[in-house]
Amino acid sequence: MARDPRLFDASASLAERVTAAFSKDGPLAQAFPGFRPRGGQLGFALALAETLQKEGTLVAEAGTGTGKTFAYLTPALLSGLTVIISTGGKPLQDQLYKKDVPMLSRALGVHPKTAVLKGRANYVCLERLMHVAEDGVPLPERNSHAKLRKIVRFAQITKTGDRSELAEVPENDPLWPMVTSTRENCLGPDRCPHYGECFVKRARDEAQSAQIVIVNHHLYLSSVALKRENQGMDGMLPTADLTVFDEAHQLPAVATAFFGTRFSTYQVEDIAHEAEALGKSYAADGADWTKICGAVRKAVDELKLSCYAVGLTEGDRKAVETIERFGELAGPMATLLKAFAKLGDALKTNAGRRDEIDVLRAYHAEVLDEMDNWKHVATATKPPTASADTEAANAEIPASSPAVADLMTAAPSNAPQPTDKDREIAERLVKKNTPKGPAVRWVEVMKSGIRFNLTPLSFAGEFREMRKAEGGSWLFTSATLSTGGKAGAANTAADFGHYLREVGLSPEECRAEQWPSPFNYWEQGVFYLPDLPPPERNTIEHVERVVEAAWPLIVAAGGKTFFLCTSIAGMERAADLLEDKIKTNGLDYPLLVQNEMPRNALIEEFRRRGNAVLVGSMSFWEGVDVRGDALSLVVIDKIPFTPPDDPVTNARCEAIRASGKHPFFVHSVPEAVISLKQGAGRLIRSETDRGVFMLGDSRVLTKGYGKTVLASLPDFYKTRQLGKVLTFFADPERFREDLYC
Repeated sequence: MARDPRLFDASASLAERVTAAFSKDGPLAQAFPGFRPRGGQLGFALALAETLQKEGTLVAEAGTGTGKTFAYLTPALLSGLTVIISTGGKPLQDQLYKKDVPMLSRALGVHPKTAVLKGRANYVCLERLMHVAEDGVPLPERNSHAKLRKIVRFAQITKTGDRSELAEVPENDPLWPMVTSTRENCLGPDRCPHYGECFVKRARDEAQSAQIVIVNHHLYLSSVALKRENQGMDGMLPTADLTVFDEAHQLPAVATAFFGTRFSTYQVEDIAHEAEALGKSYAADGADWTKICGAVRKAVDELKLSCYAVGLTEGDRKAVETIERFGELAGPMATLLKAFAKLGDALKTNAGRRDEIDVLRAYHAEVLDEMDNWKHVATATKPPTASADTEAANAEIPASSPAVADLMTAAPSNAPQPTDKDREIAERLVKKNTPKGPAVRWVEVMKSGIRFNLTPLSFAGEFREMRKAEGGSWLFTSATLSTGGKAGAANTAADFGHYLREVGLSPEECRAEQWPSPFNYWEQGVFYLPDLPPPERNTIEHVERVVEAAWPLIVAAGGKTFFLCTSIAGMERAADLLEDKIKTNGLDYPLLVQNEMPRNALIEEFRRRGNAVLVGSMSFWEGVDVRGDALSLVVIDKIPFTPPDDPVTNARCEAIRASGKHPFFVHSVPEAVISLKQGAGRLIRSETDRGVFMLGDSRVLTKGYGKTVLASLPDFYKTRQLGKVLTFFADPERFREDLYC
């Protein structure tokens, strides 16, 4: 196809060239059958063109079907500028790199060098692969040898080393961590004999010289942080004229985790396991590895035992200040710190004998520092008074806790408890080692171990500094960034305030705008609100009611249902009930449940079956695109407010309350609305899709915030009458006629 000269007219502005690209006789219309100009898509593209001219910032909410990707790629490609596109995850990265950018580039007649860069664990590590393949390392599964041979052949022929290209070995296969590297175990340029052929190095080199670079949010933040640490040098990415955050609604959660710190008992156990294996293999005479690493494992068991003894149980997520007897962990932590430090001494003594030992020593030092900080936190925590809750004091280890038998054999720590002087010193050290800005320290108890977290309450200030240092233009885009405004509806204004505060933007320094979906939601979908009691906190009882209310709809839809829950407990109960109903009624609806298989495989199976019922939790609320007849009903059990006992949310709400504002309306409602919009957005994915969105939460009518929730959802036909919904499925023509009677 010949290049359209209008796109390369040096006298024309970028806005004029973008307008030509989207015109009825333009290159996009010629390249893509069925293309038609859409006002929202062109409006978004022109807004970005203007932003580029001003080196400004655009926050763009583009409804489903707007054509968001082409809207921002077109001005980006025609500008000829260096562009970094950051996504929420690998699926969109792959779609952009393999499909959208090449396809649009051909249509526009441009030829930008494009690179995709993922985290290092996505690339085969030649050094680790050789070690596993040649040194007789025990493999995790019976068929791992066959898979290993496939990976070896793949490494010999691939140009990228990207493991996603080897579909024969599933993404979640336990063999992959053995043949890929992490920041903690990579040997680096000075030690690795394969560094010249390294796939990660090759990908980073490609990114540095590319015009369009596609990354994910975590990797982007890592690169900018690395550049700041090195005074502007040695970042993984080039300096961008335009930085795009697609799936930008995910950025606050990713950034909060990125700027936080943590250490866990399973990290410590992994280091001890690795140290023992390396020590015995390459430095057997350098230390009594069995004794040293055994002492670490014993100290970990003592710490776990002590955590359960102070009242923590599996599934807990608690702020330190709410754990009354947290100070009692000072002794066990000191014991673990001492044992772990001795392991560090052994690694140091054997430095230079094996590269892997030296790399492990550096990782050990990082974890040791974080452990030391938490030991000071525990030491600084005052013990409870004599009138402390006796139930907590006599807490028992739950039978469901991991490795409970091993823990029961570990004697409680006899380490001396801290004095008042110790606490005074520890308080000063905690203040010195805590990052600037408000943060919350909290503990999470999981099957795999116990994690100690320090999470900032806001990353806005840090992120603002990052953007200022990087310069250029910025785009934040998603289908869900605002609250309170309905795309395409009259007399409603989208409120971007919550999102702007999260990312450190003020309304004066950016343009925030919403472009509506072109879909006719009024005819294509129904919003059904059954007459149910409010959910309150009775999760299981409420889910049971929602299943009963949804069952007639599931039958009317012929399966084809996403049943989405706000909790794992609710999801499991819903799955049990639906399985029983399907069997009792003799229906041939495949039931697919989260965690039965990998997420992508589950979605593909849902598409393939055509009449399945998929039951999932929050991980299925976004990033799932099922077009056509396979999905006709989305059920959500209730408004997805963050659990009231979440330590990070509680700390944020307290900070908001201290500033004189109401945290529920400033934080909780906007967060829930954005999540609910994502969930509802699974239903209508094209102009021909039809379906019902059922919300099992009557609070949208009885609570003041309900108006905000309803105003944020697509403009579906709304009803509380089951008969109307059944007519929608059984007689579409009659339903459509009744809409306009």
